[in-house]
Amino acid sequence: MSTTPFVSIIMPVYKAEKFIEKSVGAVLEQTFGDFELLIVNDFSPDRSAEICEKIAARDTRVKVIHLEKNCGASIARNEGMKAAQGEYILFLDSDDEFDKDLIEKAVAAAKQYFVENGRELDVVVFGAIEEHYDKKGNLINTVEVLPERKTFKNAEEVRTYIPELERINLYGYPWNKLYSAQTLKKSGAVFPIMKFNEDIIFNIDFFNSVETCEVLDFMPYHYIKRVESSTTSRFIATYYNDIMVKIDRLYKQFELWGMLNGEVLDLISQRYFRYVFSALQRNYDKRAGMNGKQRKEFLQQVFDSELFALLSPYMSGGGLSGIMAKKLKNKKNLSCRMIAKIIYLIKKFMPKLFGRVS
Repeated sequence: MSTTPFVSIIMPVYKAEKFIEKSVGAVLEQTFGDFELLIVNDFSPDRSAEICEKIAARDTRVKVIHLEKNCGASIARNEGMKAAQGEYILFLDSDDEFDKDLIEKAVAAAKQYFVENGRELDVVVFGAIEEHYDKKGNLINTVEVLPERKTFKNAEEVRTYIPELERINLYGYPWNKLYSAQTLKKSGAVFPIMKFNEDIIFNIDFFNSVETCEVLDFMPYHYIKRVESSTTSRFIATYYNDIMVKIDRLYKQFELWGMLNGEVLDLISQRYFRYVFSALQRNYDKRAGMNGKQRKEFLQQVFDSELFALLSPYMSGGGLSGIMAKKLKNKKNLSCRMIAKIIYLIKKFMPKLFGRVS
């Protein structure tokens, strides 16, 4: 384990001039210093590139990669991986915040595993704090996601843990993991070009090759969710198709692993029906350009889909979620659309409430 730098940090940047100095500053102030920071400027139209170049001029660990056109976070991260020289790779977002000991503790876990087991650790996973802000920059809600400390020494152990990692919403993120560069190369995982949800596809591909994993019980990453930039507030025309790719890939991964038991099917079905309602409520946005007939037809297409046939038998739950699951499971088209419209109106006119319950 002698590669220098030990860690390559990849940070895509686009329209980040308000946050980039603070985020990069938090990287440069890390208590572990053996890293390179690869800032990938995704043809940002603001002063982000200029700010990053000035930082790079002051610290030789910082390198700025300029893309010749705006390509999106997926290509930016992929370009960063091509240039990375480190033994481990860490993805950070330019508008988030991170504690000073993030890298130190993650690297310590990787090095300790190597000493104790004589082989490289494939991935270190840690927790995060989700911080939700309104348009004025006021903190609306904070959600702490803290996993239990665990060590996995073979692929079967790792795979048995993945449903729990997905249940606590830590499977799909790329920024709460320290990845072995060697295992990444072996897996062939790259970020696909999608409007969103590219992260979970990347991790699904990566974890197919994972045999060793250390889960740390600390939350050094502050995931900043701002109203104007969050997936819940942006209109994404491909939302339903992209989210179904995630569900399909999760299903097939657990099928490949021979893990389609009741617990896993329940987990995937809960994700599925919530995403269907999320997509349906987005169809009430004017930008969707859909009328009542089209929304009805959209939902009928959902009912006719292969995923619905596979997962609807496992839809269940209590309270409001249980009602939603039952209506969807029984193909109550009108009732589902009414619920979706109520969700849309709450999101539009009571965003703080929506932020707390979504």
